[in-house]
Amino acid sequence: MTTITDTDVVTPQDDAALVAAASALVPSAATQEQASTALGISDGADDGSLERELQEMDAAAETLRKEGLISSAEAEEKKTEVANTRKRFRELKPEDRLAIIRRRREIGVQILTRQLAGAAVVPVSIKLNHTRLRPLFEQWWPFMNRMSINLQRFGSATFGKGELPAVEEYFERELVRLEDYVDEQLRVAEALRTQREAEMRAKNDIVFEPSVTLPSLNLTVEAYSRFSMRVLGLLAKFDRTMEQFDFMVWNGIRDQTEINDEVARFLRKFHPLGLRSYMTHLRLMTTVRGV
Repeated sequence: MTTITDTDVVTPQDDAALVAAASALVPSAATQEQASTALGISDGADDGSLERELQEMDAAAETLRKEGLISSAEAEEKKTEVANTRKRFRELKPEDRLAIIRRRREIGVQILTRQLAGAAVVPVSIKLNHTRLRPLFEQWWPFMNRMSINLQRFGSATFGKGELPAVEEYFERELVRLEDYVDEQLRVAEALRTQREAEMRAKNDIVFEPSVTLPSLNLTVEAYSRFSMRVLGLLAKFDRTMEQFDFMVWNGIRDQTEINDEVARFLRKFHPLGLRSYMTHLRLMTTVRGV
């Protein structure tokens, strides 16, 4: 690994392009699906989750203003940024959006190969068997990891009075929500498999036990915070859930279309947390470059 400073890897030019991608607004599910199929990648947000994220950011500015944590002028500035982001991305073609998303993934992979000077890290091995989870990891986790340490280092210098606790509360709330969702998915999938497998064996049916022999992702990364570690655990746990799905498809318990819907639902639920983490990362980097 190469040792770097906070300002390396992602340049200001990259920031400008990637802000547009991170703030992507998809005109319709059909358009996103067609573009994703043609280009072989997915942003994990094909149901308007990005628009909901922008609406939440807009509402958060108004809430902070009402609570006296930011001024009316600051609230209007934040709302203007949301409106400009929405307009900027609507003017992009679907293939241009996906090209920018691909670039974000490429930068994410670059960050994974670099070390951050002065950071206390915990090396952790991450293995994801299923291909659907690799793009999610590459385009979000490296930025979530970097954001988490910069939020500790530069959060108070980046966010206004009262805004930093709101940001931290959002990340904790969303992560807990995702952890609860994945816990439930794994618990239900394991219970269904156990029940149906027992029934099949009782009838002397043939039971297939598929496994992935070539993981989609298998590497060691350096986590900068407990937040980053929890996100890795979340992805690994859903990967285990998908192993139960593999068993169900092989043994005719569930249809592949149903499984695709379950995976797409998880990607959509993860997307707002990844997006907010990425946008926060970009904002923190403006402070880092000024230090």
